[in-house]
Amino acid sequence: MSDACPRGPLRAPHFPRHDRQFPLAARLARRAASERGSLVVFSLFCFLCMLILAGVALDVMYFEEKRTRLQNTLDRAVLAAADLNQTLPPEDVVKDYFTKSGLRAPLDSEIEATTGASDEWRSVRVNLREGVPTMFMRLVGTPTLTAPALGAAEERIGMVEISLVLDVSGSMNSNSRLVNLKPAAKAFVDQVFDTVEPGHLSLSIIPYSTQVSLGTGFSGYFNLTDEHTLSHCIEFDRTDYQTAAMAPKTTPLGDAAGAADRVYQRNGHFDPFNSVVPPSLTNCAAMANRRILPFSGDRDALKTYIDALTASGNTSIDIGMKWGAALVDPSIQYTVRQMIAGGEAPAAFDGRPAAYSDTTTLKVVVIMTDGENTTEYRLRDAYDHGPSRLWRSNDARWTNDPANLSQYSLFDAGRNQYYSFALAQWRNLPYGDDPADPGDAVQMTWPEVWATMSIDWFANRIISPIYGTTVRNTWRSDSVASPVANEYIRDDKDARTIEICSAAKEQGIKVFAIGFEAPTRGLNLLRTCASSPAHFYSVTGLQIADAFAGIASSISKLRLTE
Repeated sequence: MSDACPRGPLRAPHFPRHDRQFPLAARLARRAASERGSLVVFSLFCFLCMLILAGVALDVMYFEEKRTRLQNTLDRAVLAAADLNQTLPPEDVVKDYFTKSGLRAPLDSEIEATTGASDEWRSVRVNLREGVPTMFMRLVGTPTLTAPALGAAEERIGMVEISLVLDVSGSMNSNSRLVNLKPAAKAFVDQVFDTVEPGHLSLSIIPYSTQVSLGTGFSGYFNLTDEHTLSHCIEFDRTDYQTAAMAPKTTPLGDAAGAADRVYQRNGHFDPFNSVVPPSLTNCAAMANRRILPFSGDRDALKTYIDALTASGNTSIDIGMKWGAALVDPSIQYTVRQMIAGGEAPAAFDGRPAAYSDTTTLKVVVIMTDGENTTEYRLRDAYDHGPSRLWRSNDARWTNDPANLSQYSLFDAGRNQYYSFALAQWRNLPYGDDPADPGDAVQMTWPEVWATMSIDWFANRIISPIYGTTVRNTWRSDSVASPVANEYIRDDKDARTIEICSAAKEQGIKVFAIGFEAPTRGLNLLRTCASSPAHFYSVTGLQIADAFAGIASSISKLRLTE
């Protein structure tokens, strides 16, 4: 053998049997073994990230709790500080709220408080930023989070215009209703005046029954027909109830009406209720204590007026509501300006009633009734003006005795003669025109007739003896037949009430309604009239005081802006 030959037999390399059989599995096993250490490191990293995120979440939750507490405290503080009934300085109120809540009191530089010259408004604004320490986020370089808080509040006494529309129909004399109404209405006056700065509240009282009387003074600001001047009520057309606006004079008091000025029909002065001479209950009340008291800022005068109210007549809720809405409608601003010039209204009322676009002015109508719409009376055109058929002797014997029939003569156009009650016969001259008659005969106008006697007295004592009961019944105001002299308005009155209530509410006027021991029909009407169910009250007895107190409280809240 050569020395180059290896000693011993040649052997092949040794491989484990499974490696030879599964070479891919072997390689994967080796790689898995080598990466076990890396996976442990990655898992630890993920766990650490989760801990950090959980810590951040805890810090954020803690921050949000502190921020919410801070904002809530600030909101309460500024509302309390802006309260006009609050006598402490606004800055002190804000700081006290924070201190008692365990929070840092704001700095003076962070509080801005402003008050009106007459304390009629107050505004408080607080803007602060508070640092909230972190527990986990500081590990990543954020030791604190900043919580901002901003809050502002304002309480402002705006202008308030109120129409107090009170039912003084005859039924108010029943069950002590008028007696209970007076102290309740006076307390209402005190309550609303107590919450409003002087000069910021105007209040009108509108007493209504069959009609609403403007009185001698206030009626002068409107153009009325001139059939008489004994009373001062307006007859509205149906379309008048579709708006709160009025059309007063556009010229100074005492001047002639403008060419375009509306002339309202004056309601007749007559007694449709009784059969007496002289009339005892006229359709349009002429007494001073039954007239509108417009645009007053004097609480004592208002309460004195309420004390003097008396009750009689039918119920016209529609007419009462019409005037209630009218006295807060800007269409009569010129009237108020003229009243101020004449010393009949405070100078502070210039510009009232405010425009509906003036959001600082609250307009309110409070309407009360113990009943439902009943009959309204109007004289027919042929009997409300001009010469009448009745003549009267001016003999001194009857000057103060209008009930003595002997002085009267009635003309009959069909006969072209006069019936003399003194002679109980027809003749060609009225009693007093013949040389043998005492005195002189004077033709009465229809307004003079109705100012002297009621319609029923005329029917019973003048018409009936001449023509009989059948003709008489066509004149009587309570006749089921169509009366000759006057007409009823009843069926449309509920619809008219709803129309004027809707017109007022559409303009933003708040309508409060009180049913005071009223029947179902009246209550349903008032419920529809009110601005909402919360604005409607149904009360009995002394509860009337609670209704007025609730309304006064609501007005106080409505006039505040925050």
